Amino acid sequence: MLWSKTLETGIQSIDDQHKELFKQVDILIDSKNVNRHKEVLDYLEKYIAKHFSDEQKMHIESKYPKAAEHKKYHDEYVKVFKQLKEKYVKEGPTPSNNMEINKSVVGWLKDHIMVCDRDFATYYKALK
Repeated sequence: MLWSKTLETGIQSIDDQHKELFKQVDILIDSKNVNRHKEVLDYLEKYIAKHFSDEQKMHIESKYPKAAEHKKYHDEYVKVFKQLKEKYVKEGPTPSNNMEINKSVVGWLKDHIMVCDRDFATYYKALK
């Protein structure tokens, strides 16, 4: 999952965290790293929580009008990720699980950045 400039929000702290998420997902979906999957999943779970918390603080501080809606997306994703992690830990890196990670982690992350995070970034940068 390659990071590209098209995914940048223009808010350095958010972009840096997104890049780290992409880096970790790359490690997870690379079949050469099968022995590190549990470690990477644990790391991603914690990092996602931190990233969402950091974003939500920015939403509150900036009085972002869509903060509650954005938080719902985050909360839903945390549930999806936990379920995916449990399944992955139980069953291992099956082709089905790898495909699900690509869809659920990679796809969601890209969509979320391109729509929700970009919307917030536009609002946030307009305040500065």
